Amino acid sequence: MNTLRWIFLLILMTHLSGCLLNRVYAFKEQFCDYQRNFTFEISDGVTMQMHHPVLRDDDVIWLLGAQPTFRKEAPEKLEMVYVVEKDVAENAREYSIPLRLVFRQENGHMLLSAGIIDRNLSAMITPGLIGETVAHACTAQTRMVSRSVHFDLHDLDPADIPTPEEIIDALGAPNRKMPDGMLYRFRLQGGGSEVEKSFARIWLDSTGESVERVQFRYLIYQLDADFISGEGSIRIFL
Repeated sequence: MNTLRWIFLLILMTHLSGCLLNRVYAFKEQFCDYQRNFTFEISDGVTMQMHHPVLRDDDVIWLLGAQPTFRKEAPEKLEMVYVVEKDVAENAREYSIPLRLVFRQENGHMLLSAGIIDRNLSAMITPGLIGETVAHACTAQTRMVSRSVHFDLHDLDPADIPTPEEIIDALGAPNRKMPDGMLYRFRLQGGGSEVEKSFARIWLDSTGESVERVQFRYLIYQLDADFISGEGSIRIFL
């Protein structure tokens, strides 16, 4: 936050150089006072407003590793939309997950001012989970060898853990049922074979009625939230 996409950028700091590194570092520092720098709005999805934008449109494309599915341009505003859809032969768009990124022009550059996560994704990556992740972004531990950031989820409200029914309602039937859970596969709408595939792996308890762990990969970023151990991580695959 992302929304999660914004948290994902934190682990790139040691892999960048020059002006882009400075902008990513400035963005990361904003999370140390995120209530002053960001506003969350929860309605049909989750919106994260940036009060002091620093990331440019070209930065975001490079950091996400792919061109957007489509973009809408206006004189002083730009919207880029990344859409992942279920990797199935038919009705792929019915359960698609659009990520909307809104930019506004400042000093001759289009700067990222808002990100909107669709309700389909927020059913699995809940607003509470996003909020807890963002709250720990400033103090999260970075492990350079594994290119990952680790954070504490012990304070997560149990009500913010998604239920299997909520996930299926938002994403439809899984691509594959497993003995201990479900697996969803996604692809970037309009993306070529060189674009990383996305997936969601959900672990359930022995009754099949409670979610114990969620692992979600979106392009080159992967979120892992273990609700039993109270540990979470975000990893980048470069």
